[in-house]
Amino acid sequence: MSKKIGYIDESGDKSIHFEKGGVSTFFIVSAIIIDENSNSRVREEFRAIARKHTQAPEIKSSSKAFRDIDKRINFLKDISKLDFRIYSVIVDKRKVFEDSGLQFRDSFYKYVNGLLDHELYDYYPYLELVSDNHGSEKFMDGFISYVEKNHKQTELFKGPEFKFSDSKEEPLIQLADFIAGSIAKCYEPDKVEYRSKEILQILNRHILHLREWPENPPKLFRKIEDGDQKYDQELVDFIFFRINEFVNANQNRTEIEIKNQIICLNYLIYRFKKDPYEYIFSDEIIDRIKIRDIHLTKRLFSKEVIGNLRDNKILITSSQSGYKIPCCKGDLIRFYNNYSSKIIPMIDTLGKTDIIIRSATSGNINLLEDNDYKLLKDLIETSASR
Repeated sequence: MSKKIGYIDESGDKSIHFEKGGVSTFFIVSAIIIDENSNSRVREEFRAIARKHTQAPEIKSSSKAFRDIDKRINFLKDISKLDFRIYSVIVDKRKVFEDSGLQFRDSFYKYVNGLLDHELYDYYPYLELVSDNHGSEKFMDGFISYVEKNHKQTELFKGPEFKFSDSKEEPLIQLADFIAGSIAKCYEPDKVEYRSKEILQILNRHILHLREWPENPPKLFRKIEDGDQKYDQELVDFIFFRINEFVNANQNRTEIEIKNQIICLNYLIYRFKKDPYEYIFSDEIIDRIKIRDIHLTKRLFSKEVIGNLRDNKILITSSQSGYKIPCCKGDLIRFYNNYSSKIIPMIDTLGKTDIIIRSATSGNINLLEDNDYKLLKDLIETSASR
């Protein structure tokens, strides 16, 4: 497995007093992941894009130049051509400090450290992390201590590597800063504006997961009207309850199959929040799993990932348009129709084949009379009586 380098930066402050003016409601940590072999090339390409858009010596998401949403969108479109992945932890401080026991700053840090660690190293066992040495030392020091305490070196996990660098000297930390700040514009109440939804559309192919916490119910990026028959809140709540149960029960397991299933769920969750009505082709999900140097065919993906998740009572529907977490009765109808369009013709074919076999052998071969095929015989007879 090739080594990856992750550049980390934050958006929002760590103050728990979110009710005060000037204090952020969300705390966001974003990791920009780049293959070690592509690192120098991506760095130079980012520098060239930065020179095209601004003469400032350092790209900062908070700079005056990018307060103009049109300029931010244009810059994002250019950097979206680069080769990197995005993993973010997004914490809603209102829910954390109002509804949980995380009343103190140190507990808050520790919990966010755990969120970042659990999945980031699931995706990338060989990972070097680089962070700005100004302004984020306390968070990163805590994260380093957490990872070193909770990860033992194994054949698959060679141990964490950490570095600090000056963002003025490392353009890829600037890239992480700009991505984290742009994602904040999709969450922070006083930063969200009419073109914010375009940010995730532009970054979509780069995103592994936007890990929101707390995450139930899911926060959608599009408004669902009350009474919308295409969105069944009871169904969605039940499915996400089962998903959270599965993730909580399995997040510390090391089996490759379980890791693949969790990565699949992460991406299905992200895409559901982006648009609950959209289907996703299997290629997109397999591409996320492939970053662990695991290559699945569509058949194996269907059996070992989707099939096993369904065996664990997680409802994932499919159609000719791909997979999705269902949000309404219509999704379930399409799922049933998709399978019935395949199963019923197969049953009819078996019935016709049985007639031919019995005719050709004067009834000497009559497989459906075997007890092993009793259920199949019942299905064929039911289908024939339609």
